[in-house]
Amino acid sequence: MITIYKSGRQFLSDNKDVLTNYPLETVFFKANAKYIEQTNSNNFLIKVTDGNKFLIAVHNADYPMVLFGDKSLCVEFARKAYQLQLTFNKLLGAKDTCESFLNEYEKIAKCSSVINHAMDIMRCDKVLTDNVDGVETATEKDIDELAELSVVFTKEALGDDLDISEVKNSICNYLANFRLIRCDGKIVSFATKKRETENLACVTDVYTLPAYRGQGLSCKIITALTKQIIASEKLPYLFVDKTNPVSNHLYTKIGYTYVVAQYEIKLIR
Repeated sequence: MITIYKSGRQFLSDNKDVLTNYPLETVFFKANAKYIEQTNSNNFLIKVTDGNKFLIAVHNADYPMVLFGDKSLCVEFARKAYQLQLTFNKLLGAKDTCESFLNEYEKIAKCSSVINHAMDIMRCDKVLTDNVDGVETATEKDIDELAELSVVFTKEALGDDLDISEVKNSICNYLANFRLIRCDGKIVSFATKKRETENLACVTDVYTLPAYRGQGLSCKIITALTKQIIASEKLPYLFVDKTNPVSNHLYTKIGYTYVVAQYEIKLIR
């Protein structure tokens, strides 16, 4: 059976148990669904069920379509997605689930795909480090400098060009969540927390200028953010690039452990 939801609110209510039982695997479902007030071909929320098996999919605007559940239901969903002319350019989810969907969808939609990013979700239940020397909370005077660094970071990490005015607006919304370290009077390392819910908070946008790497600056900032999240009785988590063993070692040193792999796959039409 396939359920096509009319709004994010309806989806969140109907799938409360799934989202509660798999909080990290479905974190993007919550983040995307809450912004969908009315569905269409580019903003959709779908659930496929067969007995106790389920598969859920959510797509919000230009973000990847997130997919989670039993891969045996992917063929049925792929056919329905094509029939409904659903619009999406990327998928995000477990590799085998995404591949099961794409094996069918590529045949009927006459397209191909390529892995864009291979990531792991990590969580921290106990912080193993203590050094937070020099870590500051960002203030309004830091907005312009943080925006410039964020543009550089995104270009380096993802190859994407950002509009700096949009970046400034975003930073203003999360300014109190930014932690940073200065050297020689300038910001050289920063990170922030986002996607905060009643139970979770994500440590993200971790960046240090190349000339200042290898000095443990990111370790101090992530430690500070992680301690704050745990103190608020929430679970800190983050996404790590599988191809970056340096950062992965840093996170395990702080106390993060691997939870589940996530792949972002781009469609080539």
